[in-house]
Amino acid sequence: MDRGRTRIAKTRLDKTIGTNIRNQRIIRDMTRDELAAIIDLTVSHLGLIERGERGATPVTLEKIVRAFGITIDKLFKEPGNLTLTRKQFKHEPDTYFKKVSSQLTCLTEQELEILSHTITGLMKVRPNNSSTNEANDELDI
Repeated sequence: MDRGRTRIAKTRLDKTIGTNIRNQRIIRDMTRDELAAIIDLTVSHLGLIERGERGATPVTLEKIVRAFGITIDKLFKEPGNLTLTRKQFKHEPDTYFKKVSSQLTCLTEQELEILSHTITGLMKVRPNNSSTNEANDELDI
C-alpha cells in the first residue's frame, strides 16, 4: 500500500474512532470536560480525537473503553449515518432510549435503513401517532 492510501485509511479510521467516542460520550450524558478529566487528556486534545483530526494512542483508547465500560471493537465499527449531538439529548433521555441509542452505533448503514423503515411502519399503525414528527427529530438516521 502506498503512503497516500495509507494516510487516507488512517484518516478514515481516526474519524470512525472519533465519531464513536463522541457518540459513546453523549449517550452517557458526559461532557467533553468530564471525559477528558477521567482519561487525563486536555479538552482540546480530546476534541481533536473526536473530530478525527488526531489519532488516539493505544493507551488513550484503553482509558476511553474503561471509562465507558465497553470493548475496544465498539470504537472501530463504522457508525453509518448516525452522529449524535448534545442538542438531541437536551432533555434527560429515559433508560430505553439510552440503551437503543448505544446499540444503533453498532449497526451498518443498511441495517439502520431497515430499522428506520420498520419504525416508520410502526408509527403509522399506532393509535396515537401525534408524536411522530417529534420522534423523527431525535435521531438523524
